[in-house]
Amino acid sequence: SSVGVAVSLEVSESPGSIQVARGQTAVLPCTFSTSAALLHLNVIWMVIPLSNANQPEQVILFQGGQTFEGAPRFHGRVKFIGTMPTTNVSIFINNTQLSDTGTYQCLVNNLPDRGGRNIGVTGLTVLVPPSAPHCQIQGSQDIGSDVILLCSSEEGIPRPTYLWEKLDTTFKLPPTSTQDQVQGTVTIRNISALSSGLYQCVASNAIGTSTCLLDLQVISPQPGSIRVLAGAIGTGAVIIIFCIALILGAFFYWRSKNKEEEEEEIPNEIREDDLPPKCSSAKAFHTEISSSENNTLTSSNTYNSKYWSNNPKVHRNRESFNHFSDLRQSFSGNAVIPSIYANGNHLVPGPHKTLVVTANRGSSPQVTPGNDGSVSRKPQPQHTQSYTISQATLERIGAVPVMVPAQSRAGSLV
Repeated sequence: SSVGVAVSLEVSESPGSIQVARGQTAVLPCTFSTSAALLHLNVIWMVIPLSNANQPEQVILFQGGQTFEGAPRFHGRVKFIGTMPTTNVSIFINNTQLSDTGTYQCLVNNLPDRGGRNIGVTGLTVLVPPSAPHCQIQGSQDIGSDVILLCSSEEGIPRPTYLWEKLDTTFKLPPTSTQDQVQGTVTIRNISALSSGLYQCVASNAIGTSTCLLDLQVISPQPGSIRVLAGAIGTGAVIIIFCIALILGAFFYWRSKNKEEEEEEIPNEIREDDLPPKCSSAKAFHTEISSSENNTLTSSNTYNSKYWSNNPKVHRNRESFNHFSDLRQSFSGNAVIPSIYANGNHLVPGPHKTLVVTANRGSSPQVTPGNDGSVSRKPQPQHTQSYTISQATLERIGAVPVMVPAQSRAGSLV
């Protein structure tokens, strides 16, 4: 400066954002003011792509009185508007592409001017009209069905909206339809013959529109097909009923069979499923019962196939019957009379059984006085009598047959 004061460089404010349709020319403004000569002017245009913000690119460069092109994708499409050097360093981009969308920066330096704002920022948005939409029908076109009309465009910036209409006298959709303009769908429920016709979808955004057509023809069922359908339904119903009947029959058969098995196999049932071991001695089952001080009774049962002997040796003694009451008391009123089973369940009476009993009876001891006045008792020899008690007699005195649990050699309860 001639007065010795430095004047700073100042870049004018930009409009902020510019929109342009794809294929058209975009102008990015950038001007500055300076008091110094433009002998050392340096201008650099940079872009931060919207698709890749981490990779800034150089668009065009003016330095040392010469212009240089930037990234290869801008070659031949970017130029300065004015003849350089000048304070209007705006540029234009021909044949804009979708990839040109981004934030552009204009950096200006002109020595000796320093300080001030030397950067201008401008946003560029390349608009794309909707591409020709694709229309299709989803669902059955038979009468009474529900169908969905689909419409979508592969391209469009900003995102297009979709409007469906029926090309008839009213240009209105059927009353049973619902439309989504964002997704581009129309759902028509319970279609009828009135739903048939030509439908049009219009895709539009800020810079353009595009359309597609769709012909919907509702199919009415033929009488023959109705009969075939009814016959198929009837046959299917018969098959289903038959299958259900088979399943129920198998279930009830299994249940009845299982119930019979449960009745046959009662838990904790004591069964005579094992014969007792054979004894070498005739005294297989012997019980001694003491009756009183003077009289003793011994019950002797010789095991012959079962507890009761079919052909016992009868030893009848009238004197033994005189002590029948003693026998009943000393025998405790219980006699073991096993039951004979046939076919698993029915009680079958066996042949008449008898019980052989041997009773030992002794006389009162003989009293002998001693010389010293003492008294001595001399026992008398005992007399043994054997007699037989029939099953009928045992039943009359209250004896009942009982089943006594035992354990087999294998360890099972029998």
